[in-house]
Amino acid sequence: MSSTNPSPLSALEDDSRDLAPRVRARLTSFWADPGPHARFLNMLSLLEHIGSRKIMASQEKAEWDHDILKHLAEETRHAFFFKRAAERMARRALDYSAANTMAGASARAYMGRLDAEIARHLGPSAAALPYLYMSLIVELRAVWTYRIYQKVLAGQDAGLSLKSVLAEEELHLAAMLARLRTMDRDAGDRVTLFCGFEAVRFRALWSAIEGECVRAPLAAE
Repeated sequence: MSSTNPSPLSALEDDSRDLAPRVRARLTSFWADPGPHARFLNMLSLLEHIGSRKIMASQEKAEWDHDILKHLAEETRHAFFFKRAAERMARRALDYSAANTMAGASARAYMGRLDAEIARHLGPSAAALPYLYMSLIVELRAVWTYRIYQKVLAGQDAGLSLKSVLAEEELHLAAMLARLRTMDRDAGDRVTLFCGFEAVRFRALWSAIEGECVRAPLAAE
């Protein structure tokens, strides 16, 4: 990646400029109704949980080094963090069923289809690259989303902060980028391509979230 090019996170922020107000508005609206808010937090837990499972699946035949174990521990801890926050808000235990998880099917599709697209592009001989690229691309979006969410939380008497989660995600982004730059001479072009794949999937997921929020009040009437 050329140092004259914008960072992948800066590029994602530019490409998502039109989406950011929608995301901020929806996250702000959750404070008026803890039920949907809890289901949204549980969806974030589901995404982190799926991420941890994908790490394990990708490393079945590989040696587990320090960085991979650390990443797995962080993803699992983030899943627990959001699950605990969701259950505190809901004041009950929550599983990952459709009734308890906002846009759960769309969240699973976001992760599954993006993973499949990246793996298909890289091919079966890419070794560790699919894991690294999938981790990088998903965590770019996580950092973008969690930064917006943290600003919303800071404006509320929330009792919830994403600062520690964000710090870990940002450190892991830097590690993934550094590793990919040494392993793949086409990393710059591939990150751009895969971010394009992800943007389509994330916009579909966010539309599903918005659609579910709109339908919920109608269903209650």
